[in-house]
Amino acid sequence: MLELARRGTTSTSETGWGRGSRMTTTTTTRFVPRMKMWMRERTRAETRGRARDGREGAFGTFAFAFAFAYGGVTVSEGTCDAKAEAEDVKAAAAARRGAEARAPTSNASTAQWRIYTDIGRGLVREGKVDEARKYLERALVEAKRGFGEDDAHVAAALNNLAELRRIESKWEESERMFGEALKILRNAYGENHPAVGTALHNLAGCRLAQNDVDGAFALYAESLARKEATLGTNHPEYATTLYHMAEVLCRNERKEDAVVVLERSIRVSEEIGAAHTDAYLKRMKRLAQLLFECERYEDAERIRRRILSNLEDMHGEEHVTIAGACESLALVLTELDRLDEAGRLLERSTKILSRLRGDGAALALASARLNLGEIAEKRSNTDEAITFARLALDVLSPSALDAIRRDDLRDDVRVGVVVQHARAAALLRRLAPGDPRARHHAHTAAQNLSAVSSIAEKSGGTIQTRVRDAARALDVSSCNE
Repeated sequence: MLELARRGTTSTSETGWGRGSRMTTTTTTRFVPRMKMWMRERTRAETRGRARDGREGAFGTFAFAFAFAYGGVTVSEGTCDAKAEAEDVKAAAAARRGAEARAPTSNASTAQWRIYTDIGRGLVREGKVDEARKYLERALVEAKRGFGEDDAHVAAALNNLAELRRIESKWEESERMFGEALKILRNAYGENHPAVGTALHNLAGCRLAQNDVDGAFALYAESLARKEATLGTNHPEYATTLYHMAEVLCRNERKEDAVVVLERSIRVSEEIGAAHTDAYLKRMKRLAQLLFECERYEDAERIRRRILSNLEDMHGEEHVTIAGACESLALVLTELDRLDEAGRLLERSTKILSRLRGDGAALALASARLNLGEIAEKRSNTDEAITFARLALDVLSPSALDAIRRDDLRDDVRVGVVVQHARAAALLRRLAPGDPRARHHAHTAAQNLSAVSSIAEKSGGTIQTRVRDAARALDVSSCNE
């Protein structure tokens, strides 16, 4: 029922980060002002500098790949094409010499390592985690047998298993394996090597998943320093770590600081010619969302117009992604009281979505109709607003019940569907207080909000705020009855 929701399209936050323990400010108070100063200096120097050519690969919080570089093996962050630039010639030469010195001790084992690794990774992509574990564990055994206990290939095998443990939410095992991989890479290559920076990044993500916000930020900062020293500041992996540092700041409600860091990540992608990638668009959407949450609506409008323009250039004007971009821009324009343009964008969105089939498209269409109903209410067009509210509730009511029962859905997705249903119920009750269906929907919505209140409290941040706002809207609609 919630296929589109499972892909995160109904979530107001693309990452689903919630509030964790409060992060100490010692590191961040040094890092963020330095980043602001760096960006100002960089802006003044842009006309004199030149962007380095490059393409940004798909990024992920953790790595699940390895690539050959410098004559050895380095862990990569979510891409099998992560050959690092050898800016430090001495480091590259040392790595090559180290790889030559660590020649395979068993050709049969090295062949088996490759085969088991490829099979295991393929099974993970198919979602066959249990089968994948057997092959990746055998790959680790063969890597140790073929290359030796302290070889970088062993680090790659450990990293793959650590990622598998992360998928299974076995955080302690995952952290231990990420840590072992980092130790091997440090011994093999020294501190200033891209593989070390990536391993630090992976370990930071694991710490963050366990709510160790301080530890995660410190590791991300160390990873950033290693990447800057070995890859430079105009590199996709440098941009990736900046993005995740911004998310840690968001998790601690330091959204303005997160905006600074995220803007730098986006600028790096632009400078290396990666402004056409999915990773770039995702970061742009996240930046627009942060600006919206900070009530910087003019800035959010500027970013969301750029996103819409980019998507039109990439996919044409009728692609499904255009529907979401139109709705996002419409929400900003509604806050700026530019209702006519907001309405036209939402109508464009509904026109695209109405041609699609499937539960996900139905949810997205219900969301657009709900926003159209709220605009109609602002225009005092009661009949039109009621029509849109009822159309939205036809889909959102069963979807909200389904979301509550689905433990396999992300928390932000479950809460997002329930909140949308509550908004629609509150709208109908405000407009038609005497309608028995309006009272029924409002009562059900209140029960649903209560059911997800513990999830919202645990997540904190934007998720908790949205639940409170939806509950308040229901209370207000009840008072108007």
